[in-house]
Amino acid sequence: MNDIIYITGHKNPDTDSICSAISYSNLKNRIGKILTKPIRLGTVSKETQFALTYFNVDLPELIEKAPDKMKLILVDHNEKSQSINGLENTELLEIIDHHRIADIQTSNPIYFRNEPVGCTATIITNMFIENGLEPAKEVAGLLCSAIISDTLLFKSPTSTQADRDAVEKLAAIAGIDPEKYAKEMFKAGSSLLGKTADELFNQDFKEFHLGDLKLGVSQISTMDTEGLKPIKPEIMSLMNNKAAKEKYHLLVLMLTDILDGGSELIVIGERKDLAEKAFNITLVDDSVYVPGILSRKKQVIPPLTAASGI
Repeated sequence: MNDIIYITGHKNPDTDSICSAISYSNLKNRIGKILTKPIRLGTVSKETQFALTYFNVDLPELIEKAPDKMKLILVDHNEKSQSINGLENTELLEIIDHHRIADIQTSNPIYFRNEPVGCTATIITNMFIENGLEPAKEVAGLLCSAIISDTLLFKSPTSTQADRDAVEKLAAIAGIDPEKYAKEMFKAGSSLLGKTADELFNQDFKEFHLGDLKLGVSQISTMDTEGLKPIKPEIMSLMNNKAAKEKYHLLVLMLTDILDGGSELIVIGERKDLAEKAFNITLVDDSVYVPGILSRKKQVIPPLTAASGI
């Protein structure tokens, strides 16, 4: 294991987390005399599995706890609570990310690349170009899938021209029509069939620390919001139990309507007032629909941070 550098995204991996780990591993193996291997920290979503199956790419190995002295590169996160268990005992070499800079500390200087774009895969696409390389068809397909997913095909306010340019290049290499492919991928990913409340809530859940406040924000993006209604009370009960048991001051669930372009926010915890202040809303039965909110990174965490006074 000491000769291999492992590349991983965050816990509860989304499409960007998985596809960026695979693609960056491919890039590193092509440009350097090193051996890297992509891994994952949890179960992948139906959307991610659709992309992997479509481009005939194997699911990365699951490793939930890092062994001592594991050589590691992180993609799509730089927050300790979202990273691999045992991170403090690893040899962290690089971080490639597009989120806020958080709390991971290192004993030595590392390569850290953080850009305000809609997706980590956009950064990795540009790294292929900077190294004079064209990604293989399947790698281009995965990178394109990640950008489409993270930007909701450019509907999200996190989208940038760099993301659009990357998709244009990648789609040509992968041989796909971005709009047609996006519809297929979102349809596969938003299916609620056979999913429990726990699976739905935790499939895209991230923990955040704002000073002494412990927050958790989950997002369910779907084309079938009506299908969520029967299971909504069970999800809210799960959130109440999780907040009490794991001592979260605030839990927020974004029920994002991909077609309508907004989110119902379900808010649980002793600091619900933060959400009301952050979004200028009044909760009714712990929920409210907010048009235009699509991005946890850009439209949820920054207002909550400001409301907390951090």
